[in-house]
Amino acid sequence: MKDYYDILEVTSKDSKEDIKRAYFKLVRKYPPDRFEAEFMKIREAYETLSNEETRKQYDSINNLGSNMKEEYSLARTYLEEGDLNKAIKILEKMAKADSNMLIVKALLGEAYLKNNNSGKALKVYEELTSVEPKNAAFAGYLANAYLNRGWQKKAIIAYDRAIGLDSDNISLWLGLSGAHVINNEYHDARNVLEKALGIVKDIDTSTTIYIKLIMIDINFGMFSLIHKSLDKLAELAINNDEVKDNVAWTLSHIADYLMQMGREEDARKLIEKAAEILPEDKEILKTEKEIVNYTSYTDEFQKLEKNKKIKHEVAAIIAFEVLTNNMLGMYDDEEKEAMAYFQKSIVLDYYDNYKTSIKKLEKDYPKLYALESEFFNKLTSNIERKKMQDEYKKQLPKYGPILERFFEEEDEDEDEEYDEDGDYEDDWGDYEPQEPIVREEPKIGRNDPCPCGSGKKYKKCCGK
Repeated sequence: MKDYYDILEVTSKDSKEDIKRAYFKLVRKYPPDRFEAEFMKIREAYETLSNEETRKQYDSINNLGSNMKEEYSLARTYLEEGDLNKAIKILEKMAKADSNMLIVKALLGEAYLKNNNSGKALKVYEELTSVEPKNAAFAGYLANAYLNRGWQKKAIIAYDRAIGLDSDNISLWLGLSGAHVINNEYHDARNVLEKALGIVKDIDTSTTIYIKLIMIDINFGMFSLIHKSLDKLAELAINNDEVKDNVAWTLSHIADYLMQMGREEDARKLIEKAAEILPEDKEILKTEKEIVNYTSYTDEFQKLEKNKKIKHEVAAIIAFEVLTNNMLGMYDDEEKEAMAYFQKSIVLDYYDNYKTSIKKLEKDYPKLYALESEFFNKLTSNIERKKMQDEYKKQLPKYGPILERFFEEEDEDEDEEYDEDGDYEDDWGDYEPQEPIVREEPKIGRNDPCPCGSGKKYKKCCGK
């Protein structure tokens, strides 16, 4: 378990200003919207060491050669690993042995909160704020507990008070804005962040705030307003090496989320800004290509999807060229590549069943046909078709296990078979063409914004 001084990369001799500078430096490296776990550790260390009383108590524990230091360190380890009951047991024992150890009680409150016991956490934090009314960290902890309990109005008051004690702490501003979001107060949520922009001047915090403003506008359906924040964000990031990676990465993920919402044009503007900020990033350029591709072909593809005269397997081949991974329900490029291979192998092996559909695709949707014209043109030649069949058979060992995993629910009684050379054998010799499997709902990543509009990440909200 890392020492708080080690986390902030400072020493016990450094001043409060040194600690604050170290905190901002690390927030630049681990912004909260991208590195939540790392940011939480940094915040915890900063809030403990930036307050004179809690720093004194932390030092007293850290300098003891007794069991107390070991117990405290063990409790933090259990807390970090998610073994909450063991952490609580140790901390309750320590708090009972010395009721004046506020830092122990603060950690106990955190353990209660993580263990879904907001009632006990509130009692702890209310006691701490009464003993240390000028401690911004304790006021912030109390606000978090109120919010966790569902008491947004009390949380808002507590966050306001905490910000009055430490206006440099970005997590307090984000917490206050988030409380207004949960309370369905759009303008208040935005006003908090706009006020923060006027107080917290460093570029790293500003970029985080602009990203949050974009997410609030999206969650409340105010799509026309996101572009003002987007332009400001790009202006800050494009010439700043310290923040450009995080900003471009975040915009790329928001663009992906907007695609799931059916906001293709908004997604296109965000991904184009991301590519403008990081013009050589392969992942961002790939996402840009996918989104631009889809927005370029969306009208024609939607018509194709409704055309019952073109068989599903043929339409699916085009879908893998036009739709993004999330829209297809694919978890990654490897799975998408495997499923595209599968669809093509069906059409290849049962070509006579699809000749009419392919001709109609070429006639009625020439732009879409052009996306896979090389494959479709080769199908018309018996020699080329045979060559492709041989080549696809060679690729089966690469894609077979991925396809098995994808279809495991339907094929759970079938085992993988290997020939005498240890190669993967084709299990689908008797396969009958069918409608391609596409998940009904778009995949939501655990770190994506929750679609319920709470402002939280999916894994922290409905994804629990």
